[in-house]
Amino acid sequence: MFHHVPLDVNEGWNAQLASWTAGGDHQLYSSDRGFVFNNYPPLSFVLMGGLVRLGFDAIITGRILSCLSVLASAVLIVRIIQVVTGRLPVALATASLFLVTANTAFQGYFGMNDPQWLAQALMLGGLYVAVSRNVADLTWRRLFLCAVLIVLGGFTKHNLVALPLALSVWLLCIDLKKAVLWGMMAAGLLLVGFASCYEVYGVSFFRDVFLHQRVIRLGRVIHGLRQLPLMGGMLLVGLGLFFRQWRSLKWQDPACLVGLFLAFGCLFGCLESLGEGVDYNCMFDAFVAATLLCGIGLARLPEGPEQKRRFVRACCVMSLPLLFLLPLWGVTSYRQVQTVSLKDREWQTYIQALKMHSTSLLCTDMALCYWANSRDAIDGFNLSQALKKNQDIVALRSVIAQHRFSLVQLYGTSAHYSSGNLTVDGWLAKAGYRPVMDNGELILLGYVH
Repeated sequence: MFHHVPLDVNEGWNAQLASWTAGGDHQLYSSDRGFVFNNYPPLSFVLMGGLVRLGFDAIITGRILSCLSVLASAVLIVRIIQVVTGRLPVALATASLFLVTANTAFQGYFGMNDPQWLAQALMLGGLYVAVSRNVADLTWRRLFLCAVLIVLGGFTKHNLVALPLALSVWLLCIDLKKAVLWGMMAAGLLLVGFASCYEVYGVSFFRDVFLHQRVIRLGRVIHGLRQLPLMGGMLLVGLGLFFRQWRSLKWQDPACLVGLFLAFGCLFGCLESLGEGVDYNCMFDAFVAATLLCGIGLARLPEGPEQKRRFVRACCVMSLPLLFLLPLWGVTSYRQVQTVSLKDREWQTYIQALKMHSTSLLCTDMALCYWANSRDAIDGFNLSQALKKNQDIVALRSVIAQHRFSLVQLYGTSAHYSSGNLTVDGWLAKAGYRPVMDNGELILLGYVH
């Protein structure tokens, strides 16, 4: 966690935007340089920007915050299951299984500098405030606090729509007045949030977040669906127990709310996965909802020898994916521990070399740019998406042609290197940029007359 080696390309992207927020010399949306794209809401960058101003490293701090957010989510899962069922041991066991699954099946986001788990924790906080054994306990104060937490989660990560929609449908089914009150509160808070964003960022915020250019491919739905078997044990047990108890459930039961949460989580997870570059975090809503539904169902199994056998069978089914995931995770983790120190030394060499040119350096790896204190970087993926959508990136092409950068960092070898985009590679070659330093996998281009 504390090594200067990026775990994912998103780490540098999040850190750069946080540092720009802290420095105040870059716009968070529609940068005047025109080749960094931001389709995330601003809350996580504002939070991290404040920590950067205090002297914290955005990537390291973001990793710690991500771990704490996963742990907070587990604690909230315990509390929600306990409040709904009154069974603490089952709640603790289910949350433990959640943590193990999060750190095996979805290991890439455990401790990565990304706001996904922070947003999930805020949303779960809203759900915890809303659930109760008695619907009459849903006072306007609880509804307001629930709306605040959910809206904060939405302004942290914009892809979390399953829980707000499930809560709205559930309230409509049990109490129209409370549904209207919840809707008015949520709409009012959204209006305040959007007005604040317009005041600070202008219309660019709405254009960049809601009209972001992305290539959609129907075949990518497989990318979303293939994540379901990784949480298949909890999903099967949760759904099985839910439908087994369906006839005895009333709409007021929080289990119905969690069931709606799971259905919408799967639906929107599959829809979001159609976009190029969308990772498996699009299924985290379904993962969280399946965990909750599983815990509630297990806690409500009646006493008796037959039910004990069913409980044991359910636990075996829940744990089955982990029999395959844990060995793989162990091998992967061992390799990472063995190699991370060597990688850290290599990256420190790169970073120190790049710091000498940080005022006129263009990075394709945004983590390198961040640790080298450079303000310029290519957002490679979103740049490719924009070019695929026939959006001409005039600003980047212009500054390359004017030789504004003394060095350009790429990956590859002197014989074969690439920015990850053929169009940008063409701009660099035409402008006369050639390899001037080769550190193995790291290539530095300079302008050669």
